[in-house]
Amino acid sequence: MIGKSLDIGSSVIRFFSKNFYTLILFALVLISAFSSIWLFYFEIVKDTNPLSSIPAHIVKTLFDAMVLMSPFFVVKRRGFVFIPLILLDVFCLSAVWYYRNYLDIIPFSSFLLYENLTPLLLESAFASARWIDCLAIVPTLMTGVLYKFVLQKKVQKERRRLWWPVIVILSVFVCFHIFLSVRDIKSKQYDSLTDRFVTFPNNILYFDLNGMCGYILYHAATSLLPQPELTEEETIRIQDYLDAYPRYADNIYSVNENKNLILIIVESLNSWVIGKSFCGEEITPCLNRIVNDSNSITAVHVLPQVKDGRSSDGQFMFNTGLLPLKSGAVATRYDDVDYYSIAKALKRRNYTAVNMTVDGNNYWNQAEISVAYGYDQNIDRLGGGTSVTDSVLMERAIEKIKVQKTPFFYQLITGTSHKPYNEPYRKTKLSGATEFPEEVRNYMEVIHYTDRCIGAFVDSLRSNGLYDNTVIAIASDHNQLLSPCGVPDYNDTEAAFIVANAGVKYTHTSVMGQIDIYPTLLDIMNCNDYAWKGLGYSILRTPVGSAAGWNGTVYGNEGDSLASRQIEAWDISEKIITKGYFSLK
Repeated sequence: MIGKSLDIGSSVIRFFSKNFYTLILFALVLISAFSSIWLFYFEIVKDTNPLSSIPAHIVKTLFDAMVLMSPFFVVKRRGFVFIPLILLDVFCLSAVWYYRNYLDIIPFSSFLLYENLTPLLLESAFASARWIDCLAIVPTLMTGVLYKFVLQKKVQKERRRLWWPVIVILSVFVCFHIFLSVRDIKSKQYDSLTDRFVTFPNNILYFDLNGMCGYILYHAATSLLPQPELTEEETIRIQDYLDAYPRYADNIYSVNENKNLILIIVESLNSWVIGKSFCGEEITPCLNRIVNDSNSITAVHVLPQVKDGRSSDGQFMFNTGLLPLKSGAVATRYDDVDYYSIAKALKRRNYTAVNMTVDGNNYWNQAEISVAYGYDQNIDRLGGGTSVTDSVLMERAIEKIKVQKTPFFYQLITGTSHKPYNEPYRKTKLSGATEFPEEVRNYMEVIHYTDRCIGAFVDSLRSNGLYDNTVIAIASDHNQLLSPCGVPDYNDTEAAFIVANAGVKYTHTSVMGQIDIYPTLLDIMNCNDYAWKGLGYSILRTPVGSAAGWNGTVYGNEGDSLASRQIEAWDISEKIITKGYFSLK
């Protein structure tokens, strides 16, 4: 026994002596990886779940870092380890910046949307940076410098493949997670070893349970596995769900028959700004006039139901009446589906459908998805080389509309009010509202600008004799989280839906979802004979008082009679989109 112990001890000593500088480099790489993952944990997971165990995550983060960097031992050129290390840094830093804006983890599929990598998006990301983010950058830079100028030649002399450290790391990692699963079964939290890996309420809590490696493996598996087709049971469930919707085909707003429709989707419009004035300046004078008009619809308690597709998810709901995917963007993953849509409903009556956006056709896959929505024409950047301002969008739109054959449906997608909110070139009195943080003041200024652009557009419709025969719907693509503020009525979690020249005066005072906009537009435009009325409810017919988020949380009246169906709608929508339900109809 003593002899064997001595042999093992001498083997360990020989291993360390032969690979001394290699192990020093691995320790430095390990610290760098640990630092990035810890930033991810502390800024996202701990912020979401304050009860998350820090000691447990120290162990998880250490194991994750070791597993992710373990290829270091099996490549002779040790410098290659900086490739996965830098990729890890980029992911963790991107995830933290994404979370600070959207309160979720950035989906891996978003990294493939290189077309979305515009100067505006980069500026928005950098605006979210904080000093603590250096945890994902500085350790890697320092390790790189030490490797280049101190360790590289010494490590190269020790160059050999070492498989057994990898085997040990992976074995201990697996045993650790088996231990966690067994512990959870004994505490009756789960019933089987695999439950903790497949049962979770959201991405952040999944990471909290299973760490970085578990999170990566789960999403890699779910992305690569083929989506099964609808089962007979699922088809019946979807049909039964749809059959329970109110059935109606009457058009009670005949005053709007064959009127033109213009849908203006406003970037990041928080509804709390509507009707507000500070320092003697209205934030949204144009929208205020519409709200106060006797021929308008107003809803300022709209729950944003966008997910990973953000702006494109808003467009998706308004156009199709379906909820977005819980993971990934519909616009890029399912752009080949033959969707029912507001454009197709109107085109049965000889409408021309045109989509105009300030961004390029490749941004959120506008070129392909606009075809799926049924638009006859998609105009991006309006002939310019880069994204254009909202004023240019409105000016070019009115030029086309003046010569457009009627009836028509135009969708105008703004973009100037996208984050970041820098100091405006031309300040108004709103910049003097010092009770707000600087970011909020700048936000009010940019919304004031976009409102002015919309006002000029509406005035042009009037001067060209088009206003009286046109319904103008204005909807937020999503909300925008801003700096915390204690000013009364300040709320950056609700969106808006406003309709000018609607044929009716109606103010929706309770909560509704973005999913309810599609059936309401069908109602306003006398398209109730269209078979597909979406998964929401027309607020002109149904007393909607609640809405459900993707995680099952009900907003508004939690006891609302529609709440259970609103929750189920997310699952129904997911199956309709991903399993080809429309191809069966």
